[in-house]
Amino acid sequence: MANYLGNSFKSFCFGLHFFLLFLVFSVTFAAAESDITFSLDVQEEYSDNFYRRETDKTKVYSTIIKPGIMARAWTERSSLLFAYSPTFNYYSDESDKIDASKDDFVGHELNFMAETTFFERLRLSFTDRFQETREPGAYDVFIQNEADRERYIINQASPFLTYDFAEKFTAILGYQYEVYNFEDSENSHEHRGYFTLRYHLDDQNSIEVEEQYWARRYPTNPDYESSQTKLIFRRELNDFINCEIGGGYHNRQFESGRTEVEDFDGFVYRLALTGESDVSTLFLGYRKNLNDFSKGTTYFQAHRLTLNVEHTFFDKFMCSLGGYYQKNDYETTTGITSAGTTEVRKDEIWYGSLGIRYRIVDWLSAGIHYEYTDRESNIVGESYSENMVYGNIKFEYSIASRQ
Repeated sequence: MANYLGNSFKSFCFGLHFFLLFLVFSVTFAAAESDITFSLDVQEEYSDNFYRRETDKTKVYSTIIKPGIMARAWTERSSLLFAYSPTFNYYSDESDKIDASKDDFVGHELNFMAETTFFERLRLSFTDRFQETREPGAYDVFIQNEADRERYIINQASPFLTYDFAEKFTAILGYQYEVYNFEDSENSHEHRGYFTLRYHLDDQNSIEVEEQYWARRYPTNPDYESSQTKLIFRRELNDFINCEIGGGYHNRQFESGRTEVEDFDGFVYRLALTGESDVSTLFLGYRKNLNDFSKGTTYFQAHRLTLNVEHTFFDKFMCSLGGYYQKNDYETTTGITSAGTTEVRKDEIWYGSLGIRYRIVDWLSAGIHYEYTDRESNIVGESYSENMVYGNIKFEYSIASRQ
């Protein structure tokens, strides 16, 4: 635990080094507009299989209290955002075998974003995201359905430089440092570099080449290095709908001499339709790629089809409908099937959600949400289904909106 807390503090402080860089920029916010928003979210949640087990399901009731503060400042050329929320999580159960209250904890979410523009064409930005949670896949959608509830911290720090040149070209250079710190499992960290060259064909169409290189390091699990090159075409179909078609090649090399993993090279894809208006949002997408993070050596190729729709009725009722289908083809992970044979693991996951939120007044809203997850695996013990219902009341108070 002491090591966990020590690593947590170091992860939290990592972004402060980059924050100090912004303090030396000749950017003044003396005449900036600003706003501070206070919030309080109280949520009651019920899950009929909180620990996501194939058998011996445990019904768990959760109380989640999340106060928060968000401060913003902006000028014509620069902007700053700081948001912080402690999250108090309390659990109770109906089981004689498990005491869910032992997993009670206080989590944290911190987001910091800064951006400034130099010489009209050169823009520098920095983002730092910090989260302490028990929810798997906080920043990796491919592992959101994992059954593990271990407490961990993830921190991402990302400076980016964007330069517009020759009227129709944009170049983006970026770096990301990511740290995973677990309460008991092995930690890891990743260095990732980005380079994107975008060509604007006209006001509605663009094409870009995106290059990424990253290396993930573990104390004992196999390290790896990945490189990925993608060609992406984007088009604005109308005032509401945008489309994206992208594909490329991903190569992953694990450290030599490790027999429990295999190198990967193959094609990856991303297709998406997105839409946004004053009252509606839409996302329909398909992705194929490898998961980036793994506890141990459970790497897989994921095929994921996602649909999310939101619409607001009468300026009061926001309804949401969404879900995804994901197929995981594991690279080397094996297990025993129901027939007693040993096979490479394959999973299929179905997820659906339905929600409605009512804005009582402009600073107070209430909602109820339902989620269903079903994971079918060819390996004994890896399948599960979960029904989850939660309701919440959220208070938000913006100083600027009251002036």
